[in-house]
Amino acid sequence: MWFALALAAALAQAGQFAVIKGRARHLHPFLIMLGTQVIGVTVWSLITWAAGASFAAPWRLPGWVIAAIVLATVTNYLLARASAAGDLSVVAPVLAVAPLVSILPDWLFTGTLPHGVGWLGVGVTVLGTMTLSRGEARRFDLRRLFTREDALCALGAAVSFGFLSAIDRRVITEAGVPGYMVAIYLCQAPLTALLLRVRHPGALARAATARDALTLTLHAAFAGASIAMQLTALLLAPVSYVNSVRQLSTVFTVLIGRMLFGEPGLRHRLAGAVLMGAGAAVLLFAR
Repeated sequence: MWFALALAAALAQAGQFAVIKGRARHLHPFLIMLGTQVIGVTVWSLITWAAGASFAAPWRLPGWVIAAIVLATVTNYLLARASAAGDLSVVAPVLAVAPLVSILPDWLFTGTLPHGVGWLGVGVTVLGTMTLSRGEARRFDLRRLFTREDALCALGAAVSFGFLSAIDRRVITEAGVPGYMVAIYLCQAPLTALLLRVRHPGALARAATARDALTLTLHAAFAGASIAMQLTALLLAPVSYVNSVRQLSTVFTVLIGRMLFGEPGLRHRLAGAVLMGAGAAVLLFAR
C-alpha cells in the first residue's frame, strides 16, 4: 500500500509541474499558491470533520507548525516560479537534491548521519547534477546550469523542502495528516493573500476567468494529492522507502517536459535525472 501511495505521489508532482508550465505561466506564483491553499483548507476541513480527526492536535506542537508554514510557503513559491519560467527537465532533477539537504535537519533532530554506502549516494547525486549541466558540446558546465533562474529557484526549493520533510515527519506522527494539513493551509492562505496584494495588486481580479479557475483547481488537485499521499505513506513505511520511490517524479517530469513541451537535451537530462534519483535512493536506504 505504501509503495502505491508513494508512486502515485511522484506522478501527481509531475502533473503539478506540467499544469504550471502548460497553463499557468502568466499567473503570479503567489496566485497559484493561494488557489491551492484555499481549495486545500476547504477539502481538508471536510476530510478532518468526516474522519473525526482533531483540528487542535497540531497546535500541541506550535513551533514545529510555524516552521512548517514558513518553509512550505518558501518551497511552493520557488517551485511555482521555477516551473513557470524554466524547463521541467531542469527543475525536477535539481529538486531531487532535497534528500541530501535532509541530512542536516536529521543530524540536528536525531544526531544521525549517513554512513557506509550512504556517502556513495551523495557522490552519485552530485554526478547526476554534473550530467544535467552538460551542454550540446558534451561537456560539464555547472556554472552555466546555476546561472539559470529555474535551476536556482529549484535549488532553493530543494533546500527548504529538505528541512520541511523532516518537520512533516515529526508532526504527523503525533498530530495525524488531516489536522496538520488544515493547520498549514489555514495559516498559509492569509499570508499568501497579503503577499499577493503587496507584490502584485489586481492579480486576483485579472485571473477571475473560467480558464484560470480551472488551472488553479487542477494545480490544487495535483499538489494536494501529492502531499497527502506522501504524508500518508510516511505513516505506513519508513521515510527512506517512501522518499526513494518519490524520487521517480524526477524521471516522469523530464519525460513530460520532452513529450508535451519539446524541451531539448533529453538524453543528458534524463541521464542526470536518473542518476540523481538513484543517488537519493542509495542515500535514503542507507540511513
